[in-house]
Amino acid sequence: MGKIIVIGHKNPDTDSIISSIVGAEYCKNILKQDAVAMRAGDINNETKFILDKFKVKVPAMFKKMPAGSAAVLVDHNESSQLADGLDFSQVERIIDHHKVQIATEKPIMIRTEVLGSTSSLVAKLYREAGKKVPTPMAKLLIAGILSDTWNLTGPTTVEEDKKILRELNKTAKLKINEFAKDMFAAKSSLKGIAIKTIVDGDCKNFEVGKNKLGIAVWETTDPDSVTPQKAKIIQFLKKKKTEEKFDYLFFFVVDVIKQNSVLYIFDDKEKAVAEKAFKVKVTGDEVLLSGVASRKKQIIPPLTENLAK
Repeated sequence: MGKIIVIGHKNPDTDSIISSIVGAEYCKNILKQDAVAMRAGDINNETKFILDKFKVKVPAMFKKMPAGSAAVLVDHNESSQLADGLDFSQVERIIDHHKVQIATEKPIMIRTEVLGSTSSLVAKLYREAGKKVPTPMAKLLIAGILSDTWNLTGPTTVEEDKKILRELNKTAKLKINEFAKDMFAAKSSLKGIAIKTIVDGDCKNFEVGKNKLGIAVWETTDPDSVTPQKAKIIQFLKKKKTEEKFDYLFFFVVDVIKQNSVLYIFDDKEKAVAEKAFKVKVTGDEVLLSGVASRKKQIIPPLTENLAK
């Protein structure tokens, strides 16, 4: 067998990058494959902070599949989120915690679970193999879990995430709350961040019937820091929707502390769908969505259900 490329989704978040890195180590050390982690986009400030802190090299950018190689997908299984130049005919395994959306022409290994992060699932794979996660990898997996579950406070968090994190920290010995605070501060900082990065940095595309749907989020501990950029963000959204031919495009500023979000409104089509999906009345260019913070659990379901009608 040729090289195994372990890779997450486009516009990668921390969990996507971490599960790629540790997933590649799992493939090498447990499955005895010639594996390498790669990325499908630029890393964000939070991920950069984590990799710098633990002195881990940023995975190389994916360009094309080497001849005779295969891919392991982590943290995604939607065709719209695949790295450019990759298709499901080249995929041999999926490790994920999202709903299953794929149809393949050949059998592949798929492992998905209802967990707060793919990093939690990678840790489980080590445990099931009867192997201890090496200390450097345990630190990374903790970072992935903390990021996707907002330090175990987010709505996608399950008890098993908490148990896995405790087990990993017996090896990693991190000061969890202090580390999480530093991570989220790095994620929230807008210093040196372009408008394009704010919108595109965590934007996922979906196909809902005949509609191309984009859902972008900016997670922050300081939502007020984004407000001065709102006009520029809205102009960018208008341009992005036209140029990339979205039928619907939504942008949410997510407050990871209060676990609310502000949805920016820039088009009557999005306004109409948002009012029905979230049962709110939109009167200006934004609307506060109380208790709505998780894209996977609280944003995607009502939007896709509404659009499917």
